This record gives sequence, C-alpha cells and structure tokens, in this order.
Amino acid sequence: MTGQAADISAVIFDMDGLMFDTESIVVEAWKHAGRAYGYEISASLVIQSVGVNSHDTQVLFEQALGPAFNFHRVRTLRDQYVDDMIEHDGVPLKDGLGELLDVLANHAVLKAVATSTERTRAEILLRKAGVSPRFEAVVCGNEVQRGKPAPDIFLLAADRLQATPRNCIVLEDSESGIQAAVNANMRPFMIPDLKPPSPAILAMVEQIFPNLHAVASYLSDIFTASVNGKRES
Repeated sequence: MTGQAADISAVIFDMDGLMFDTESIVVEAWKHAGRAYGYEISASLVIQSVGVNSHDTQVLFEQALGPAFNFHRVRTLRDQYVDDMIEHDGVPLKDGLGELLDVLANHAVLKAVATSTERTRAEILLRKAGVSPRFEAVVCGNEVQRGKPAPDIFLLAADRLQATPRNCIVLEDSESGIQAAVNANMRPFMIPDLKPPSPAILAMVEQIFPNLHAVASYLSDIFTASVNGKRES
C-alpha cells in the first residue's frame, strides 16, 4: 500500500464518468443530435472527447465530420437531450460516491471537483445531485486557458484548496485526465468508465480501481493504519 495518510492533503475529482454515470447518456445525446442535423456521430468519436474541454472537442469533431459541421448548434441539441434525461431520471451517481465522500470528510481531507464541463452546466449537475456542499472548491473547463491533458485545471484546484500538488490525489476515468494529473505532479488514480486504459496510461497511474467503493476502502485502510500507528507510538 503506497502513500501514508500524512501525504494526502486533498482529493480532486473529475465529474462526468467519475462521479456521475453520465458518459453513456452523452454518447446517445451526441448521436441523437447529430442525426437531427444529418450527421452520424459514432460512439468512438464521442469517447475520444471524454475529459476534453469544449474547444478541443470542437476541433476533434470538425476534423472527423468536416469544417461545415455546426458544432455549437449540434451541441445545444445534445445538451437539451441530456437535460431532459436528467430532469426525468435525476443525476445518475456512480456507485460508492457517497461512501468515498464520507471517508474523506471523516478524515478532514479537502475535496475539489475539476471538470472540463463549463461552470453553468457543472453547477446544475452538482446541485441536482445534492453534492455541491461536500466540496471545498469547483474548477471548470472555461476557467483555464488549456484543457486536459495540460495540468492547468488540477493546479488551479490545488491552489484554491491551498494544497501542495504532490500531496493531491486525482480521481479520473479518462486518459487525458490521467495525463493532466501526471503533468501536474499529482497522484493519478484511475477508475475507468467507457474506455479501457491503454498500456501507456496504465504505466502512468499509481492505482487503478473498478469503482469508487474500492477507492473508499483503499483510502479508509490508509487512514485507519495511520491512526492506529499514532496510537501505538
């Protein structure tokens, strides 16, 4: 078990695909919106955009679908489709999220959200999911000049938490997010969602978990061992 509790001052969460089970909804929403404008948007193209900010997603889609592709119009329809699904069914939480937040709160570990999603939409999702009050900071894609895999969003999150980057754990489901965590000199923990990690990404991660329950158990063991060690010393 690597890393002692004293070395963990903050945990930074990605949002879509990590906290919320929304990536599959987004894939279907892009397909639906694309067809409405005469484009077939593949699941593989959408998955390539996971963890990427709006500007870089636009570049990716225009490269794949041609410069005539009206990204902003199609994305607006995509957003409406996602909003309708969430309004009807609520925000789908990833299993173990509440448990993990409880573990971190019980041990006074600071928590931030760092998402490529723009702030307006991110705040709506966090509020509807009922988790906004559980984070000390939220950093969004439109607040940094460079998106993931650049380290900017994670460094800004650490700055707002007044945490040292090397003492921050980053929880990510995307390859670009893992690369950003490494570039920020933070500890990358991966919980894959739609896309299995490549060998190159597997070589970068400190830990890989099947779900947030496993993350909660792992960190709880570290904190418990630290408390027991202090009692024995």
